[in-house]
Amino acid sequence: MSRHGDISSSADTVGVCVFQYPMPRLHTNEEVIENAKKICEIVKGTKIGLPGMDLIVFPEYSTMGIMYDRQEMFDTACAIPGPLTDMFGEACKEAGVWGVFSLTGEQHEEHPKKNP
Repeated sequence: MSRHGDISSSADTVGVCVFQYPMPRLHTNEEVIENAKKICEIVKGTKIGLPGMDLIVFPEYSTMGIMYDRQEMFDTACAIPGPLTDMFGEACKEAGVWGVFSLTGEQHEEHPKKNP
């Protein structure tokens, strides 16, 4: 049974939250990590406010922003799995939810010879 303002969830349904998050403009790895920490706190806080939530979805570019500078794109490219996926996984485990996150710059096996 859901409460007023909660997301309904039961054994045969999934409570989904599609979180509206502004696209940041980030330039460094440190800024990406700080933004990912904010997103992790949002995951945990949203679960507290919406205990029926099973799945939280963040929009495209919400973690890393969009990179217009080629060097910034290479500098902020992340490994998958890696520190960002570990952070998101831990936040989801702590909150007891599943999450969909945007990682727009993945280091390929040929990094930095191949664009993320």
